[in-house]
Amino acid sequence: MARGSSASARLVVLLAGCTALRLAQHAFVLPGLSRREAFQAAAGAAATVGAQAAWADAQGEPTMAFGKYGPTILGLKSAVDSGDLKAVLKREQKFKLLNSYWRNSPDDFQKVTSLTEALLDAADAGKANEVQKLYT
Repeated sequence: MARGSSASARLVVLLAGCTALRLAQHAFVLPGLSRREAFQAAAGAAATVGAQAAWADAQGEPTMAFGKYGPTILGLKSAVDSGDLKAVLKREQKFKLLNSYWRNSPDDFQKVTSLTEALLDAADAGKANEVQKLYT
C-alpha cells in the first residue's frame, strides 16, 4: 500500500534546499549556474527523493510474506486440532514473519501480533484448547 509523503517531510526537504541555496551563494558557486537553475535542481532532487520513498512502500514485501509464510501457518491446522503443541512452537518464527504482512497498518499489526503472542504463550503453557480457540 503506497502512502503519500507527509507535509512535514516536504517542509524539511524545502528548508534543506533553501539552506543549500543560501550556502551556495557564498561558497562553491559554479560559473554559469544561476539561482533559478540551482533552485530547479534542488526541487528536482526533492521530488526524486519523495518518489523513491513512495516506491519503496510498493515493493510487494507484505504480499510475499503472506504467500511464503501463510501456507506454513495454515498447514498447522491438523497439528493444532490434534493438540501437537510442539509442532506449533517449532513454527514460532514463521508466525512472526507472517505478521510482517500487516506492518504498514499499525492497528492491524498490533492486533495480529498480540494474537500471535497469546497463541504461542498458550502453546508454551500446554493449553491445547486455548491454542485451538486462538488459531481459529
